[in-house]
Amino acid sequence: MRFISLYALASIILFISACKKDDPSPEQPASIDYTTVSFTYDKFGSTELYYMLSSVNPGAKISTGKSSSSFSYELTGSNGLKRASDTLIKGSGTLDGAGNTTLPLWGLWNYKDGEITLKVHFTATDSTIQVKTQKIEYQIRNYRDFMYMSPFGTADTSDHFVQVNDIAFPDTVFTKAPWNSYLLGSYDGKGFKITNLTIKSPGATSNEIARIALFAGADSGSVLKNIRLELSDAGITSTGQVECGGLVAFASGCTISQCSVKGNILIPKDVSSFIGGISGHNNKVTMTGCSFRGRITGSNVGGLMGSMGTSSVINMCYAYFSFDSYAVGGIGSVYSPSSVLSISNSYVVAHDYTSPTFVAIGPVQYAMTSTTVTNCFANAGTAQTGVTIFASTTDINTNLSTFTIANWPAEATAPADKKPYKYDTDPTAPMKLWWE
Repeated sequence: MRFISLYALASIILFISACKKDDPSPEQPASIDYTTVSFTYDKFGSTELYYMLSSVNPGAKISTGKSSSSFSYELTGSNGLKRASDTLIKGSGTLDGAGNTTLPLWGLWNYKDGEITLKVHFTATDSTIQVKTQKIEYQIRNYRDFMYMSPFGTADTSDHFVQVNDIAFPDTVFTKAPWNSYLLGSYDGKGFKITNLTIKSPGATSNEIARIALFAGADSGSVLKNIRLELSDAGITSTGQVECGGLVAFASGCTISQCSVKGNILIPKDVSSFIGGISGHNNKVTMTGCSFRGRITGSNVGGLMGSMGTSSVINMCYAYFSFDSYAVGGIGSVYSPSSVLSISNSYVVAHDYTSPTFVAIGPVQYAMTSTTVTNCFANAGTAQTGVTIFASTTDINTNLSTFTIANWPAEATAPADKKPYKYDTDPTAPMKLWWE
């Protein structure tokens, strides 16, 4: 009986197996869509926008789609467009034989910073893919972002750049300003450093004025603030005529607040130039809470401003520097005709200097201008009304330590005690500004 049972079991197994072979094939899975849409970068800052606009890389790409199928796309931004005249990026196209294509998205520059959404609709599959990225054009993360601010665009009063960390230039020797354009909006360094800047300029040509500094220019209504610039050991040099400053070469109608420059600016004395530790050529500039520490050479030198134009105002600033020049103003050098100038609550400590004409605060032709100098100090130079000369830095510090500014300038952030100066860790060294 046992053998019969085993035989029966084997027969049943064979029967079931045969039945399975007679069953129709199971339904095949539907065709899988492997189409992908992606932005070239996870974030679009000044550098990425420059690369895209230079056709180095596209803005986005479509991959592994249906061969030769058509699509349409639209780009939107969480914060809209910069100007009323700007339009959204929209378009259509056809994938290549491999199901791929790229999207330039050149108009992305016209979108305000924020979340950017790309929607692509595919006609063949009646499906839509949506991807997102961030536009951070006004966040300056590195030296490339700085150089490529407003790539291929015209500077605008709505451009407000913010530095988000320390920046170090590579060991590159620039022949022009790293940002060789004119700021109309603002740049806020947020107290972060910019270091290792080297510029070696051949000077002016018959067709171009050489304006060398971190910024070539800052024009009407612009604001430079909270910038901490430290030049390389080589610093800024030129073999020819220049308008030159550490921070900005040409400043007109702008505000410079709580900025500092450290390093050497070395221009030949026999070449007519305007050189300032902070700014070169100036007109209607308001400078508050700024400092320069370093060395300057050139024909016309100012510790902070090279030339001082109409209605320039300097308050709570200092220069601690050495120099070699034909004409030096401790704070500002030469003036423009009919200038009305104001310098207050500032000081100069000069050392290791050579100059046949050195006016303690400035400008050099102070007696010929409508210059108001009040509450200022210096350790050397020709005395002028409103300036007290002390040979000792300690005496200057003692007087500065008593300063309290009741009506604090709106462009600067006041400390709790309203005192613009504080002692260095070495109490015999020149005092620092409240934010240093």
